[in-house]
Amino acid sequence: MTSSSKKNLTPRSYHSRSFLSLAARHLLCASLLVTSMPAPVFAQSSPPSVSTDAYSAGQLDALLAPIALYPDQLLTQVLMASSYPDNVIAAARWVQAPANKDLTGQALETALATQSWDPSVKSLVPFPQVLTMMNDQPEWLQQLGYAMGEQQGDVMDSIQRLRLQAQIAGQLKTTTQQVVTTQGSVIIIAPAQPSIVYVPVYNPVVVYGVWRYPAYPPVYLPPPPAYYPSSALVAGLAFGTGVAISAGLWGWASPNWGHKNVYVNVNHYNNINVNRPPLNNSNWQPRPPAKAPGGGYRPPSGPVGAPGYRPPAAGKPPQARPPAVQAPRPVRPNPPAAKPPGVPRPAQPSKPPAGQNTRPAQPSRPPAGQPGKPSGQPGNRPPAGAPGGASRPAAPAQPKRPGGGAAQGAARGASAPPRATQPGNAAPSPRARSN
Repeated sequence: MTSSSKKNLTPRSYHSRSFLSLAARHLLCASLLVTSMPAPVFAQSSPPSVSTDAYSAGQLDALLAPIALYPDQLLTQVLMASSYPDNVIAAARWVQAPANKDLTGQALETALATQSWDPSVKSLVPFPQVLTMMNDQPEWLQQLGYAMGEQQGDVMDSIQRLRLQAQIAGQLKTTTQQVVTTQGSVIIIAPAQPSIVYVPVYNPVVVYGVWRYPAYPPVYLPPPPAYYPSSALVAGLAFGTGVAISAGLWGWASPNWGHKNVYVNVNHYNNINVNRPPLNNSNWQPRPPAKAPGGGYRPPSGPVGAPGYRPPAAGKPPQARPPAVQAPRPVRPNPPAAKPPGVPRPAQPSKPPAGQNTRPAQPSRPPAGQPGKPSGQPGNRPPAGAPGGASRPAAPAQPKRPGGGAAQGAARGASAPPRATQPGNAAPSPRARSN
C-alpha cells in the first residue's frame, strides 16, 4: 500500500485491514504447522477371539478317531445321523425287533417307508453294528452331532488329518475289503466291491501311531462282540462280515472335501424322506443343536470335555485346566439365637425295673361300720345328720390367763395337747354333749 493511498483511508478502515492481514498470516502459519506434523497412529483392533463354544483340533481328532477310517459314504451317513440322536435310538431298537431283524432289500425299504426318521438314519439300518455302537455311546453321539452342527468344516479337516496319520503309521492301505486313494492332499476310502461294504473296527491307539494330543487321548468305542471277532480288540485294523447295500437307501450322500461340507443328491434324498420337509439344496445343513433352558446353545458333556479348552502344544507336558473363578460369597450375619420354647416339661422319672414295686405302702384304714368298734372311738367321725340329733359341738372357749401377749401365746402352745399323728386318721373330736 502506497503512502498516497494510506492518506485517503480513514483510521477505522486502516485498522480493520491491518487486523485482517495479521489474521491471515496466523492462519497460514497454523496450516503449515499441521501439514508438517506426522499422521496420527491409531491403535489397531485386536483380532476376534476364538469362540469358547468351539472344539479344538485335539478335541475333534479324539472325537472322530473311532470313525475317521470308515468308507467315505458310510462315514457321511454317520456324521449326518449324529444330528438326530433320538432317531438313532429309535432305529437301533427297531432293527433288533424279531419282525425287522432279517429284513433286507426291497422288503426293508418298504418297512422303513412308514418311519419318519431322517434319511441318514434309515440308510444305517442295514448296518446294525453301527447303530448298536452309536446307541451304546449316547454322550459321544451328542458331541459328534454338536460338532457337525457348529464346526462342519473343522470336522472334515480333522478326518483328513487322522487318515494321513494312519497312513504314515502304515495302518491305512488298500485291502480286499477297501480301496485307499490319494487325490492331492485328500485321502479317499471306498469299498473294493461297490455292492458290498465292510465296516472296519480298530483300536485308535494302535492305528494312529504316536498320538499328538496327550491332553485328549483318542476315544475308543468297543465293537459289538456279535459282529466282530475277539482279535479286533488287539489288532490294528479288522473287518467283519460284508453288508450288501440296498440301492434305494445308499449312494445319495458323500463328503465334499474341497468345500468341507456334505453333498446330497436332492432327488434321491426326497424319495427316502417321508413325512418331513423336502430338501431343496444339495449342500446338506445339519439340524441346529438343542437350545438350553435359558436360551442359546449348550454344548453336551462327553468323552472329550467341554469345548473351548486348548491343549498344550506338541512336545510340551499337558497343563492342568485353570480352575473356574468363583465370585466371593456375601458375608451374612449370624442368625439370632432361637427363642426358648414354652415351659419345658419336667423330666419323667425313669421306670423301675420289671418286678420292682416303688409305690409307698398305704396305711390300712378300718372299714366303715366294722363290728366290735364303738362309734365314739377316735378315728371314727360321726356322720352328718346322724340319728338322735348328735352333731359336732363347737370347740370350748379357752379361759383367759394373765400375762397375755407373747407369754400367753407361749403358754397356750405349751399347754395345748399334742395332735394325733396316726396317718390316714382325722384329729379326734370331743363327744357330743347332751342338752
